[in-house]
Amino acid sequence: MAVTKGQGKKDNSGGKELEAKQNKESAPKKIIVKPDKKTVPAKKERVNRLEQTKKYFRGVLNELKKVHWPNRREVIVYTSVVVVAVLVVAAVIWVFDSLLSRILQLIIR
Repeated sequence: MAVTKGQGKKDNSGGKELEAKQNKESAPKKIIVKPDKKTVPAKKERVNRLEQTKKYFRGVLNELKKVHWPNRREVIVYTSVVVVAVLVVAAVIWVFDSLLSRILQLIIR
């Protein structure tokens, strides 16, 4: 049988002292944090725009290396899917537009 934190302790005085000890142990401790001394920077460093630009483009090239570039077949398949989807949407819009035009012509006459 495993003994947990509170099982092994017995108190003959009615348990009040044990309860008080446990309350003291579980009470949050106050921690005082002193603010750090503020340090004044010596000189403002000049920003090297050329180095920042080089670093930016190196990062761009590294990210482009991670990209999955589709091969010729994939490009053809993806393009055909887009063209077909556009044609379907255009046909649906044309049908609804034609129907609404006919309905409006019937109402106006």
